[in-house]
Amino acid sequence: LAGVPIREIFRRLAVEQGKDMTAHELDVMVDRCGAFAHELGTPKAIECVIDVAREAKARGLRVGVASSGVKTTVMKHLREHGLLDLFECVVTCEDVEHGKPAPDLYALAAKTLGVAPERCVAYEDAELGIESALAAGYARCVDVRKMSKYEPTDYLSGGNEP
Repeated sequence: LAGVPIREIFRRLAVEQGKDMTAHELDVMVDRCGAFAHELGTPKAIECVIDVAREAKARGLRVGVASSGVKTTVMKHLREHGLLDLFECVVTCEDVEHGKPAPDLYALAAKTLGVAPERCVAYEDAELGIESALAAGYARCVDVRKMSKYEPTDYLSGGNEP
């Protein structure tokens, strides 16, 4: 389920278990999950993707984020890594009706950047994200898991490390 917004994951689990959940109950679960994730610490940045984003920005290209994460969490992580100013827009699951693999996130990111989707390149770490970017009409989607400097441990929390 990588790439699926956490609220949608909880909704699907509730349906599978035959439990009716209100929107408020789902919101409470998302908040509790966020609190737990906060205790784990900020995940490490995927450095090979940051390198690409910095190079693109240096060349005058527009750079944005399309994440299935919750906006406050995504913004916090970008801020803690000193990356917030690198991106002109940050689009998250709260900004769209349908999360990945629907094209909504990537379509909105392109629209916000003022760039036609067919002129955009996405960098993704999950199958559903790749589907989403291509469904949005992006020219290309790079699977970052196949990049030479990609480290599988990039997802792990940096904890209290400097």
